[in-house]
Amino acid sequence: MPFVKPSNAILVGGSPLVEELVTEGTSVKPGLLVIKGTGDHQVGLAGDGARNVLGVVDSDPRYKITDAFPDKHPVRVLKGPIVVVCTLKSGQNVAKGARLDAAANGELKANAGKAVNEGGTATYTIYWDTIIGYAEESVDASAAAKPIMVRLVI
Repeated sequence: MPFVKPSNAILVGGSPLVEELVTEGTSVKPGLLVIKGTGDHQVGLAGDGARNVLGVVDSDPRYKITDAFPDKHPVRVLKGPIVVVCTLKSGQNVAKGARLDAAANGELKANAGKAVNEGGTATYTIYWDTIIGYAEESVDASAAAKPIMVRLVI
C-alpha cells in the first residue's frame, strides 16, 4: 500500500523512538532536522551536511504545522525506521528512492555522493554516512522548498 502524505502531521508510518527535548532559539519548526543544542536537553537546526542529526521535530497541536516554536518550547524529536514528512530544500528535484542528507536550516537535499579517483584511470562514487533517509516520493522543489515523505535511516 502506498504512503499518503498528511497535510497536518509529520509521522506518516512506523513506530518512532521519541525523545522529548526543548528548543534553543526560535527557528525550530515541525518537519525539520535537529541536532543537540548547548545542553543535551536542547535542540537546534541541523546544518548543511550535518553528521550528528538527532531526528525530525514532530508537530504540536497547539501550533500551526508551518510555525516556528518559541525558545525553550518542549518538542518531540522522532527517529527510527519510520516514514515522516520533512522539508526538501529549494533548488532540489529528487525522484523516489533518492538518498537524502542534511541541508542548511534543518532541510534536506539530494546526496550526490563524492566522486573519488585514487590516481588510476577510473573514478567511482562513494555514498557516505551523512545519509538521513530515502525519498518516498518524487518532489520538484526547484522554485521553493516543499514537503517530502522520507524513510529515515537515523
